[in-house]
Amino acid sequence: MLIIGESLNATRQEVKTAVENHDISFVQALAREQIAAGAGMLDVNAAVTGRDETKDLPWMVRAVQEVVALPLVLDSSNIEALVAAMKVHRGRPMINSLTAKRDSVERLLPIVAKEDCSVIVLCMDDDGIPNDAEGRLDAARTVVLPLLEAGKKPEDIYVDPLVMSISVDPNAAKTTLEVISRVSTGEVKGVQITGGLSNVSFGMPGRKLLNRTFLIMAMTFGLNSCIVDVRDKELMSAIYAARAFMENGGSRDYLKAFRQGKLSF
Repeated sequence: MLIIGESLNATRQEVKTAVENHDISFVQALAREQIAAGAGMLDVNAAVTGRDETKDLPWMVRAVQEVVALPLVLDSSNIEALVAAMKVHRGRPMINSLTAKRDSVERLLPIVAKEDCSVIVLCMDDDGIPNDAEGRLDAARTVVLPLLEAGKKPEDIYVDPLVMSISVDPNAAKTTLEVISRVSTGEVKGVQITGGLSNVSFGMPGRKLLNRTFLIMAMTFGLNSCIVDVRDKELMSAIYAARAFMENGGSRDYLKAFRQGKLSF
């Protein structure tokens, strides 16, 4: 299971401040902390209102890759910033994200199809996030099928079903699980599935408990990657425990994590 560390994101106040000040020490320390906690890739987002993201995102990529050998997830809705970051990234990045919105399909899809990268496809279009599973799957197909036709391998394409809060829509989690199940059984040509799942608990008490529980449920439905706060020891422990039952080699990874003191129980 590919675990992507979510914390280097300028929507977080401390990261926003680091971007504004180009605080390389903070960024590198947070990168190292996430790798030590078990991240397989790191999401990097440098979007700060009023700043030039075409400069800030490449700066963050360079800063992180000075101390981290893993490839990065380049997270931006700014196509120019993504292109600029891809030019300085060492190795093979993941692009987060491509959507079925017309501008994204017309401008970003050809770049992703041509470049040596993997990509996260969000299940949304020009009307936003569809309320039902079929609408989200249609949005995913709008992007995934052209990528496959252009020669992109299914294993390089990750569909994000887009989790909504159960405090707003009691059926939100069920809809997401249906999308995951249908993608995992091949309705979208055998691609991968990822996503940040913490939105499911927004506005609810005991959010960490809900997040852990929903993540494990999503794994049983076919989720094979996640974008999470890897510094949450209880969440990571739940992932290791679930993988011990579900994956070849998962029990070995669980024992290794236990010996390293990474588990909370």
